[in-house]
Amino acid sequence: MPEDTQGASMDRILQEISAVGRKLEGMDNAMVALTTETRSMSLEIAGFQSQISGLDQRVTTVEAQAASWTN
Repeated sequence: MPEDTQGASMDRILQEISAVGRKLEGMDNAMVALTTETRSMSLEIAGFQSQISGLDQRVTTVEAQAASWTN
């Protein structure tokens, strides 16, 4: 294989490797963003669970008051 052809092939291979590297970097950035979004959603879910727990306690209190009024 002539040296010029080898050099062109090597350049093409290096360009492809570089393109794959950029794609992987983009995927990594997307995963970081997804992880951040997942953490944010987890915090929101925890907040909702806390609110539901508080509402459940209020319902229990109201039920107890209603039971005392009917007795």
